[in-house]
Amino acid sequence: MPRRQCLAFVPPANPQQTGISQIYVINLDRQPNRWADVLRELACIVDSSDVPLTHRSNRFPATDAQSTQRNLTDIAEIDPFYSLGDQLYVEPQPHASPDDFDLVRPIRMSEAEIAIAHSHIGVWKAIAQSSAPYALVLEDDVWFARDFSSVLDQAWREMKDADGGAPLFDVLYVSYAEARHGAPKELLSKNVFRPERGLWFLSGYVLSRKGAQSLLRLLPCRGPIDLWINHKFHALDVRALRRPLVNQRADLLSTNSYSILPALSTLGVLDNSTTALFHQRPSHYPVFAFGPPGSGLSSLAMALLMLGYRCCSDLDRIPECEFKRLMTGASHRTFDAYVNVGSLNAHVRTLMLRYPHAKFIVTEDEEPAGDDLVKMLAGANLVRLKHNETDSWRTLCEHLRLPPPAAPYPLVQDIGTA
Repeated sequence: MPRRQCLAFVPPANPQQTGISQIYVINLDRQPNRWADVLRELACIVDSSDVPLTHRSNRFPATDAQSTQRNLTDIAEIDPFYSLGDQLYVEPQPHASPDDFDLVRPIRMSEAEIAIAHSHIGVWKAIAQSSAPYALVLEDDVWFARDFSSVLDQAWREMKDADGGAPLFDVLYVSYAEARHGAPKELLSKNVFRPERGLWFLSGYVLSRKGAQSLLRLLPCRGPIDLWINHKFHALDVRALRRPLVNQRADLLSTNSYSILPALSTLGVLDNSTTALFHQRPSHYPVFAFGPPGSGLSSLAMALLMLGYRCCSDLDRIPECEFKRLMTGASHRTFDAYVNVGSLNAHVRTLMLRYPHAKFIVTEDEEPAGDDLVKMLAGANLVRLKHNETDSWRTLCEHLRLPPPAAPYPLVQDIGTA
């Protein structure tokens, strides 16, 4: 294969050019063949002075989870516990209908995940202390796309033009996999976007020296390293190429062990650890919500809309045709959630009898809801939702058997009936 020149890589001792001057390859001592394979990939690319990239490639000894020489349970930079809620922030499952889940139950990282995180943090320390303004970080199971050089060069020019000189990013993803439903992003140029979250893997990325210093200040890492960094995108200047140009090899077995898989399997997201099972609409309805003025009814209505419900809210009366369909149990109703609808207050018992599997919600402000309303709903599938509760998504979604969206729980001023 002919060598390809990539002008984004520059000689380390050339102050006239600003570019990537160092490469770090994370490699286990017991995997020398992988180090040799990566060097063969890098030998096919030359920098701006026609020097192969192998000349500035540094092997970084990876922390080995199978080694007994290091205690992985007591690393200050790593908090080994995270939650299903942390996972769902990066990879939302908006239509999965689990039987049971606990968003805050601690999940412990596997030894392999801790070792991988420790290896990346070690590279960050090396870059933070170096004189190189940018460094490429690779894991040892990658291969380069044929157009790696041309696309990276174009992206580098676009960033220099936009930033008025040297690119100002902290992290530039050149290898990633987007979350199943896509990564929310802002397009910055033809070849570069800024992700909000939703990028998996850290098998290939360019890290600036200031970016390495910023990441170290944000430690400890809570959970797998590629999960944790998504939670820090808001504190960093993170960018990604329009598509991944460094890919993971399919012919090599991963040495990682994924601690999230049992939780996702319980959630109903995974089938044989790979296939997601989704329903296109919420499966528990109708939903009826009542409460006093100022107790968060309008916020609840918006939350139900975010969860996919067709919600009728904050009205004195609903149209007569919809009211008749609702009271007769017709299946062709326009809405499947009714929040703060004044004309339904007098028909609570009828709704309970007509819809024995309905979900009822009573919103409360600082004072509990009235005894008459709660007594009237005795025997219903009921949850009491306190206004401004810190964990409103969890209370609501456990009641409806739906994972929460990644966005914060909405807080808006109550409108409608008073």
